[in-house]
Amino acid sequence: MRVTTAFKRLMRLEGVNVTAVDFLASMVVVSVALRRRRLVCPHCAYKTSSRYDMRPVSSRWRHLDLGVWRVELRADLRRLRCPDHGVVTEAVPFARPGANLTRDFDDLVAWLCTRMDKTAICRLVRVSWRTVGRVCERVVDSELDPDRLDGLFRLGVDEISWRKHNKYLTLVVDHDRGKVIWGAKGRDSKTLDQFFDELGEERSACIEAVSMDLGPAYLKSVTAEGHAPQAVVCADPFHLVKLVGEPAWV
Repeated sequence: MRVTTAFKRLMRLEGVNVTAVDFLASMVVVSVALRRRRLVCPHCAYKTSSRYDMRPVSSRWRHLDLGVWRVELRADLRRLRCPDHGVVTEAVPFARPGANLTRDFDDLVAWLCTRMDKTAICRLVRVSWRTVGRVCERVVDSELDPDRLDGLFRLGVDEISWRKHNKYLTLVVDHDRGKVIWGAKGRDSKTLDQFFDELGEERSACIEAVSMDLGPAYLKSVTAEGHAPQAVVCADPFHLVKLVGEPAWV
């Protein structure tokens, strides 16, 4: 079996042919070529068979490591003129638009972010702190369910902190599905107002109950006109247990 054939089967990249494999001191460079003839805009569904020109340099993407070796994909890409986005480099099926990491690498880093801290991820996959943040943004933008705000009846609202409690995020949870469906920086009523603005009055009117802490900020937003004043407001168990456990004179 040829090396190019072996790497094509090993990497399982759709829509490309492996044309060459070069083993360097600490990296494996895999050259690929797109099989499709039509050019696709990376920002929309526009397709064309007309080429504007060739990109002057090869495009590169970091792929999943092969043992101790880093794997880098390289391809000579064409450019097209999109009616809406102008002259752009054609999209590739194995990477998200504008990324220098493959989709598989992005997905791995995003999954690791749900299991360990950022510093550990940087050491494990050998990327920078900022790269991890950019990967999370790309994956959320492309994979976020557009219907996540439909069919909401029982919600939970709470904040989490980072940087030694100097910065906060407000999170909204769908209790029925057990999933976080929305989040934004801040922890005041204006922050939660953004959620209801995105939700809209029609869907807000279907909310039956909202659990939250005992502070006034979230309550002000939930009970505001056009939000969910009809919902039953519930105190979350953590704050109830804390309140019961405090001495009466505190």
